[in-house]
Amino acid sequence: MAHEAQEARDALADPEALRQLTAYDRHGERIGPVADVYVEDLHRVPEWVSVHTDEHGPGSGATFVPLEGATAGREGVLEVACSAEAVRSAPRMEAEQHLDLVQEQELYRHYGLATPAEEASGAPGVGEGRPKWPVTEGEADLQGFKELAEQPPVPRLRRYVPDEDG
Repeated sequence: MAHEAQEARDALADPEALRQLTAYDRHGERIGPVADVYVEDLHRVPEWVSVHTDEHGPGSGATFVPLEGATAGREGVLEVACSAEAVRSAPRMEAEQHLDLVQEQELYRHYGLATPAEEASGAPGVGEGRPKWPVTEGEADLQGFKELAEQPPVPRLRRYVPDEDG
């Protein structure tokens, strides 16, 4: 039993293993196959996956799903902590390599997740300039974020590419 639990944790840490899985929600509803894996820049740890949902065809943009709270206990299955409905209503976005800060904040807000820790990501130019607060609808709270958004994007999450990362 302990060996199976270790294998499940290993699968969540291995981008190649994640790319072989199909995402299901916490109630067992099928969402779709994992398309890409997004790792944080500093430790290269998978944090998000993009999924081809059954409802959306090619060209509709990637549907990003957080790995926070996910498990990979059954063979071929990635069970995510959110509902299939939350995934279906998530913002669709394209990300060639990095997710920019605005995209990242939009995803964290959609899924009701706390923004990442205050540590620097290790990406060039990332550090103290990264916003340390959740983006809210209040204009006063958004002013500092808008000023940051006008600067060049500061990436933290990037798409896993086997040839570059493997």
